[in-house]
Amino acid sequence: MMDRQHLLEFTHEAVIALDEAERITFWNRGAERLYGWAAAEALGQRLPDLLGAEALRDASVALRSLGGGETLTREFVSRRKDGTTRWVEGNRRALVDDAGRLVGCVAVHRDVTARRLAETKLRESEARMRALVDASPLGISVMDLAGHPVFYNPRCEELQGRSYAESRGRGWTEAIHPEDREWVVSSWYGAASGGQPWAETYRFLHRDGRVVWVSGRAAPMFVEGEPVGYVGTLEDITALKQAEADRERLLTAEHELRVHAERATRQRDETLAVVAHDLRNFISAILLSVARLERPTLAEDERARRVSAIKRSAEATERLIRDLLDVSRIEAGTFAIEPAPVDFAALFRGVVELMQPRAIERGVALEYVIADGDLTVRGDRSRLTQVLLNLLDNALKFTPAEGRVSLRARRIAGQVEVTVEDTGLGIEAEVLPHIFDRYWQVHRTSRAGAGLGLAIAKGIIQAHGGEIWAESTPGRGTALRFTVPGAPAPA
Repeated sequence: MMDRQHLLEFTHEAVIALDEAERITFWNRGAERLYGWAAAEALGQRLPDLLGAEALRDASVALRSLGGGETLTREFVSRRKDGTTRWVEGNRRALVDDAGRLVGCVAVHRDVTARRLAETKLRESEARMRALVDASPLGISVMDLAGHPVFYNPRCEELQGRSYAESRGRGWTEAIHPEDREWVVSSWYGAASGGQPWAETYRFLHRDGRVVWVSGRAAPMFVEGEPVGYVGTLEDITALKQAEADRERLLTAEHELRVHAERATRQRDETLAVVAHDLRNFISAILLSVARLERPTLAEDERARRVSAIKRSAEATERLIRDLLDVSRIEAGTFAIEPAPVDFAALFRGVVELMQPRAIERGVALEYVIADGDLTVRGDRSRLTQVLLNLLDNALKFTPAEGRVSLRARRIAGQVEVTVEDTGLGIEAEVLPHIFDRYWQVHRTSRAGAGLGLAIAKGIIQAHGGEIWAESTPGRGTALRFTVPGAPAPA
């Protein structure tokens, strides 16, 4: 018995014996080291009172319920002699007599403060890490080596538009945009099979149709040198991609504007050269005729020819200046019309009568067709006449001898549609959108004029609330069409 008690004295753990009233009957040196009280101070005192451990007050009752052969294990906070507290793990076993009555117990206490502090710090660290992961602006995921998700943070679910439960197994691939899915999945498994880091930029397609651009990265996780999975991040770069797309659109638009401006400047300069050349020719003709008229011996028939030449040059100059003024008013938004009822049937007859001599001179057949019904519009008669003359002049200019130019009109859905069609060489598809641009000419080397006629025609038709366009097939001629809203029915 003494050898056993001597052994208990020197064991590292605190060994305490209690009677049935929880009074201390044995207190070894391990208990002295743990709690600070000497055996002489502890013996005879009730253990719960000495240690200030409320958790020990019902220990005897608990032991009675367990029976004599069971061990009761608890962790509790106890007080030392110096007032400090420690976490203690206590194992208590009942002592019973031959009749099975509880006569006391023996308890073994060990200090687990360091472990409890470590567990607390670990829980706090885990809580901080969980808070950081949950609040992270990055989507964070953990994948096993088979490519199956084992963890998603809320941001990851938000970016993919699917919950973690929906993404289990291979379900995560369904969130990837169909156009990106195959190559992204292939890239991921290619990296995972070799234990390599992974990084790609791709898109998710949400169920609501939204497209989310992400920069995805993943790195392998190792335990004792062996890969066990991947931890990955997703960064939302939708705004960046949108900014890049906007920038590309702006650069494209800027380039197109620059090309358009350069073309307009080039056309303006070329037109100004044409205008200057034409004006110089007109003025030279006038001056030459005036010089001839000043000769006192000039014959009467020569005098008449010179006066006629001066008149033609002056009229041509006046037309050129009028066209330049019209273009200037159209560009400035000050171009105006004087609307009144206009009958296209009568208008056609007058225009064809004016242009027929020129058509005969060029060997081109000029015809017109008026559809049945009322072709009256509310417009500016002189300006609509100007449009028709411009279109017919343009058609005759580019129609070879023995060709044909036709003028047609019909009513369509409250509008009158007019067509001037020729059998000329036609216009290439890439050129067609530009024929109504100011200063534009099909063939710059032809010196066919300032290139203002079709631009003025467009401005006049738009001032009437109508539209003008061209249809052409190279080698098969061109059709220029415009519409003018019909006049309201009389009351």
